[in-house]
Amino acid sequence: MLRIFLTIFALTLHITPWAKDNNAAQGTIESMHYDSEKNQLHIGGLIEQENNAGRETTFEILAHGKTGVILNKIRTGKKFDLDVEFTSPLPGGLTEIQLTATSANGEKFRLPLADGSPPLVHVPKIYIRHWILLGFTVLAILLACTTNYQKFTNHLAKWTQHRVRIVTGGIILLYALLVSVGATGSSLRIALESPVGQAVSEATGSKARIFKLQASRGDEWGILMPNVLAQIHHTPPFPIINTNIGIEGQNMGVVGMTGVPIAQWAAIARPATWGYFFLPLRQAQSWQWQLPFWGCLLALWWLLNTLKPHSVGRNLALSGLFCVAPYAAAWSNWPLYFTLFPAVALTCFLKLCDSRKLTHAIFWGASIGYAFAAWVLTLYPPWIISIGTLCAFLCVGWILDRRSSMEISGSKLVGIATSLVVVTAILGSWWLDTRDAIELMRNTVYPGQRTTLTGGTNGILWAFRGYTNPEAITFGGNTPWTNQPEISSYIWLPFAIGWLCIYGLMRERKNRWLLFSCTAFIAFYFNFAFIGIPEWLAHISQWGRVPTNRTDVSLGLAFIVLLCLTNQDWFNHPISKTNSRVRKGLMIITTAGSLYLVYIVLSTMPAFVFPKNSAIYTVSLIIFTTFCVWQLTQGRTAEPIALFFLFFLTASLGFNPITKAPKSIELTPEIKAMASDTAGQLQRTLFVNGEGMGPHFLAAVGLPMVNGVLSYPQSSLWEKLHLPNKDWPIVNRYQHLAFTTGTPSNNSSYSVSSPWMEWVVVTINPENFEFHLTGAQRVAAFEDQARHLRKSAMLKEIGKHKGLIWFSVESSSSK
Repeated sequence: MLRIFLTIFALTLHITPWAKDNNAAQGTIESMHYDSEKNQLHIGGLIEQENNAGRETTFEILAHGKTGVILNKIRTGKKFDLDVEFTSPLPGGLTEIQLTATSANGEKFRLPLADGSPPLVHVPKIYIRHWILLGFTVLAILLACTTNYQKFTNHLAKWTQHRVRIVTGGIILLYALLVSVGATGSSLRIALESPVGQAVSEATGSKARIFKLQASRGDEWGILMPNVLAQIHHTPPFPIINTNIGIEGQNMGVVGMTGVPIAQWAAIARPATWGYFFLPLRQAQSWQWQLPFWGCLLALWWLLNTLKPHSVGRNLALSGLFCVAPYAAAWSNWPLYFTLFPAVALTCFLKLCDSRKLTHAIFWGASIGYAFAAWVLTLYPPWIISIGTLCAFLCVGWILDRRSSMEISGSKLVGIATSLVVVTAILGSWWLDTRDAIELMRNTVYPGQRTTLTGGTNGILWAFRGYTNPEAITFGGNTPWTNQPEISSYIWLPFAIGWLCIYGLMRERKNRWLLFSCTAFIAFYFNFAFIGIPEWLAHISQWGRVPTNRTDVSLGLAFIVLLCLTNQDWFNHPISKTNSRVRKGLMIITTAGSLYLVYIVLSTMPAFVFPKNSAIYTVSLIIFTTFCVWQLTQGRTAEPIALFFLFFLTASLGFNPITKAPKSIELTPEIKAMASDTAGQLQRTLFVNGEGMGPHFLAAVGLPMVNGVLSYPQSSLWEKLHLPNKDWPIVNRYQHLAFTTGTPSNNSSYSVSSPWMEWVVVTINPENFEFHLTGAQRVAAFEDQARHLRKSAMLKEIGKHKGLIWFSVESSSSK
């Protein structure tokens, strides 16, 4: 996975100032070292320019807004060495260094690293929050070891065991309360407060929030939520084909994750969107945000209670632990939505297996069909396939454990038939509305042709990146190589997992096959992640659609199920002194191996991936691991669960903002006037700004757009533009369709490129580009692009609002 991020970052060099200025040919930085004690930075590099009439190249250094003072400069031929001092220490983590050279002839240029990337210096620092984490870890362990804690957890478990309905009702009531006040963790305010958002929209409602907005969640605030708003502001609302997105319109049935509201029968299987049909906008947004968390909490608790009905209290804690994991929070709770439906489907199937009455069998069968349809309509294969495989394993294990008492009856067959009828009705309805769009997506370069991934690409450091999460998710921020969602994971304890699997298989009797199925999936997961599977198996199992960096949620769920099945009775059997010594020895080896893994991962994790590591942070993780693994090797789960809650909440609690959703979001009157014709009809607009999410927000407030975020290419656009056949693979993808002014690479009026996997950039020459071929009647741009657009004889400037300049498109070259 790390290789993927490095590749993506290398691609960005093609559009950064470094590449544009070709600075690497003028000079480069080859080494940097910061001495935090002296507050001095040493820089070594090369300068190609020679001295001119005794004049030498001079340097200016800027770091984190601070100008450095050059204490010493050594020049030997083309090589140079600088010692720089700053007025105040550089902050911890990564700091970009701006080294500007002025040559002998007066030319100024910035120096990059030798590979063309911007120079970053790493400043080690021990943060106060790391000491706090260490303190809380020690205190939590001391508390967990007290008899009062054990009495409290035992009492709470017994209380919960007999009050499942009360607890369930309380959770539902809390969900309803949060929805009623419009509480959300969405970062939609980033779009609303952006230059585009401020120029075209008016939002009402409180802006108050706790915790910061998360720019790294662009696929939530910049794509999914604008798609939702585009459905609301379309005339009529909630269409199957949203005519405002692209000149052909966008089939909204292909939008996955929590989905968008669509007036079709399949909407019944998209419960996260129900609120938009009957609630005010604020409460509807809250409904969509809150449902994955609270729904998954209840669904997973129900499943665990079905698997192990005598551990209701522990099952609730495990369900809560899964829901507060940083992997869920960093992906806007979407992994929880993907877990909700298979958990319900599997539980209903287990209930169907135990049913005796025909009415019960029909009910469970219908519930299975509904949950399965809702699961499919999340439309993200990596999570569907990985979680689905685990559920299939568990289902087989459950059946094998009860094979002697299970029987095939007519009522169960009716239940299965009912499930097939329900799932066929829902998915069939969706398919009839969406099949053409699905076919287009299947034929795309990305993601349609991503079907033969065979795994084996996980490295040790990236696989165990969850060790960084208590720091990296909330405080780490983005680096050029990764961001919070990508680095999010779980704190894996592989040696403890292996211990519980092996020891449990030796001791468990009642749920032996269920435990074996969980163990088999875990083994398959690690084999897929680190070794890989044959291509034929990847194709048959559909794991060929699953990148290794998208499988974490399935292993996280498997770990929760394993802890659910763990029984301390496994460890209470009397054993001989020899076996006791062997067991303790193996416990020590398991714990020591776990500690060594944590140390290796954190001590060798590159600074550009995890820049805010420290010795104290590492010690905290080592103490956490020691305690949890030692407890788990004895079959104790209450204490490790408490520690996991501490570390998971440290990472996830402050990641998403806690705020109220906007009451309303509308198109501004000024923009509406410029974007409309004389009859008041909104005109299709081409937004020229170099990226795709900005144009997509214009569609969110009801403007018909040429470009934006498209789930599949719209061939009629490219046919009108006479795109060469050789360039079709460039645009044949899920795309952020962007237009920008510049010099086309093919000496034509435009050229296309895909600098990132999901981007399609159309570079146009405004002087001869035929704007009317795009289907646009209006063109909008900010000043940096508008100054070039004014050169076009096909555009007529008609107005400006909050920096956004509007042009009308003429059908001929005469103004």
